[in-house]
Amino acid sequence: MMLTPVIDEKRVWENPMNHKRIFAIQAGLCRAMGSPLRMEIMHLLRNGPLNVGDLASAASTPPTTVSRNLAILRNAGAVITRRDGNTILYNVANPKLMSVCDLMRQVLIEQIDEQTKLIESDEE
Repeated sequence: MMLTPVIDEKRVWENPMNHKRIFAIQAGLCRAMGSPLRMEIMHLLRNGPLNVGDLASAASTPPTTVSRNLAILRNAGAVITRRDGNTILYNVANPKLMSVCDLMRQVLIEQIDEQTKLIESDEE
């Protein structure tokens, strides 16, 4: 079970130096998530922990490529690991990350829908 720490956002935002620090961390996380494969990995992990082999198989991608991308996600704090015998299992570090991914997908679907409507109206 993952516990998310309670953060006093008001206290964090009172210090102007925290703004830049938080934006820098946020930009790093966005860079780490800025790959279709890494987004797919996060999507695959939404249902629970998986090892590199399972992720590679599900993503139809070589294990070395998956492993390299998992390292990027782990360094950004997007995924965490735990050992199960000889196997390392990867999991989403914070479920709120999946909520952000879902929200972004909804925005993109809305944009695609709007673009499709514009194209269809131009064709008429």
